[in-house]
Amino acid sequence: MVILVVVALVAISATAVLLVLRSNPGPLSVTSPSLLFSSASDVRIVLGNSHGSVTWTLHSRSGAEIASGEEPGGPGATIAPPVPSDGFYSLELADDRDTLDVNLLVNPTPERTDRFFSVATHWGKSSFAADTWPVDATASLLSGLGFREVRDETSWMSVERVRGELAIPAHAADLHTVTQDNGMKMLFVAGYGNPVAYPEDMKETLSPPTTPEGRQGYVDYINAVLDADPQIDKVEVWNEFNRPQRNTSECQSGGCYATLVKAVYKGVKARHPHVQIVAGNTSGTPLPWFSAFIDAGGLRYSDMLSTHGYARDLDTTMADVTALDALVKKRNGGVSKPIIVSEIGVSNTTSTARSGNIARVQTEEQAATALVKIFVGLRAESAVAQTVWYDGVDDGTRPDETEDNFGLFRQPTDTVTAFQPKQSAAAAGYLMRQLQGYRFDSRQSLGSDVWMYTFVDANGAQRRILWRDAPYADTDTGPATVAVTVRSGYRTTMSSVTGEAMDSQLAPGTSRISVGTEPVYLDEAAPAS
Repeated sequence: MVILVVVALVAISATAVLLVLRSNPGPLSVTSPSLLFSSASDVRIVLGNSHGSVTWTLHSRSGAEIASGEEPGGPGATIAPPVPSDGFYSLELADDRDTLDVNLLVNPTPERTDRFFSVATHWGKSSFAADTWPVDATASLLSGLGFREVRDETSWMSVERVRGELAIPAHAADLHTVTQDNGMKMLFVAGYGNPVAYPEDMKETLSPPTTPEGRQGYVDYINAVLDADPQIDKVEVWNEFNRPQRNTSECQSGGCYATLVKAVYKGVKARHPHVQIVAGNTSGTPLPWFSAFIDAGGLRYSDMLSTHGYARDLDTTMADVTALDALVKKRNGGVSKPIIVSEIGVSNTTSTARSGNIARVQTEEQAATALVKIFVGLRAESAVAQTVWYDGVDDGTRPDETEDNFGLFRQPTDTVTAFQPKQSAAAAGYLMRQLQGYRFDSRQSLGSDVWMYTFVDANGAQRRILWRDAPYADTDTGPATVAVTVRSGYRTTMSSVTGEAMDSQLAPGTSRISVGTEPVYLDEAAPAS
């Protein structure tokens, strides 16, 4: 009898616990598979947990309320806010216990975009691909913004665990498949060393090959990766060879690097003649190091050069690139080599660390501003063939860790299970759409540190991008009023860095507009017939 009573009590307790769990779900959450939409009519927000009904308010990027409402809650319930047009929005949700803000982006994917605009990814790292960078979930986000080229890697050690036995690992094969499926080319970073297969040459992973046998192994590894992925048409030799944290050997000079580049050029071109060899890939733009590289004959074995352009402001990066181009022309009979700025970006972080990457801003708004300035400023430099934004997705979730917050999308959380677009994602998508079919025409100072970059299409219509010069993290510089010419015969409108309308139409003639540190667009279009 006692046993029966105990069993009955246990059963009742278990039932009570289930009832409590069912009546008290977890925190308010959103389980939409994606928060990037190609049209406003596609926007559907899927709820996970909720406690009772859910109220919602849709806001524009500038904070204006667009619409609000209330929907029954529950797992799988959907909200279809009336998003008016393309652009960046925030959705404020609340039930009777929790509140939750969710970013969403409507970005029509361009049919084609300029490969000048590229983005760094981490699909080639097995640890990242399995956790923070799932390729199936993130590739569509970057292609959905309009990116048609990525910069990634497949490590030598993952390809050749035993000397002479080369095979593409599963995560790298997935990378190759997804880039092909999404129509993406890849700038392949060939790094790092392979002390497992070549222990007599390289003491650790960050040691480059310095013997003929090691260099041949490096070439064979690169060719194996190229054989597996026809989307790769450029190879960067090593990564930040000039930086002790990325090269722990005694071979760090530009001259020593030239020996490795020569071996790669000869060995890769013999098998893949169409692939371009990109040399440099330096931390910063060290002119003495590049000079030593040139002295050692490195330019003869380079189709392109690359450098990393992290800085606190655009002027620094532009000056570095200009100086590198001038050095090359001086030492190469007046002829440039195309330059790729193969890593550049800013981290929106609360970090105040004295060490680490200096390209930091406080807000996502500032990151969006920096992205447009960087891409537009470098697009105006004739020597720059490509710019690679670092990077596509945040590498972590710690707000005070610089390296976690360079991405265009936030990492998923317990309450928002999709990758959330940041304002920089919206800025990137809008910029690529705006400049599709346009070429750079001119850069003009309008006074008060305001610069205007003009792009034109085949019919002569203009797209102008203006901003007031200041460091990316600046919060003190206010707007300035400048005069711009509005041509007759066109309808000229003004929009924000993410595409939000700012002025319905400017009158022909001279207009005075306010321009701050955040870029604005002046768009010309033929008047409606």
